This record gives sequence, C-alpha cells and structure tokens, in this order.
Amino acid sequence: MPASADPLTFDQALDWMAVNDWLGELRHLRGEHLLRVKGILHLAGEDAPVAIHGVHHVFHPPVLLNTRSDDRGSRIVFITRGIARDEVLALWQAGRAAA
Repeated sequence: MPASADPLTFDQALDWMAVNDWLGELRHLRGEHLLRVKGILHLAGEDAPVAIHGVHHVFHPPVLLNTRSDDRGSRIVFITRGIARDEVLALWQAGRAAA
C-alpha cells in the first residue's frame, strides 16, 4: 500500500542545484519506490515559484509559475512505497552538509 507523508516544508528560498542533486539521488537510490513527487518551490534568484513533479525515475522539467508571492516557503509531497520520511530528509541533510 502506498504511503503518503505530510508535505516537507522549507521556510526559505531553496538553491536549485541542491534540490536537483537531492532529487537525483533519490531517483538513483529509490526511484522504483517514488510513486509520485509534487512540489511548489521558491528558489533563490526567482521571483515566482516553480512547480516540480515526477513519477519513479522520470521527472518533468520544472515549470516557472506565472504568479508572484511574498511567501518564500516551499512544499514537496512524496508518495512512496517503502521510503520513510526520515530517509528522504536524511538525504536532503546529507547533501546540504556536503555542499
């Protein structure tokens, strides 16, 4: 049965390269267990939010949304099979620590 975690939230604008590396590592290690990933990200250097989405190993190019917001937070939902929220967060934190 698929597991759906609460969205991961980040309060500040994110670095696109860090996000891209993180999602790439998740796809590489656990892609077959990523049933769905969707998010609205506020990226450093962008005035508008970016939408991301992917399934398994396939992620579509990010889409710059035609809207502006003072909210600089980001939210990502992972629907997975056999991947704990803590594992997803640990990969994010490991990537940030290595940067």
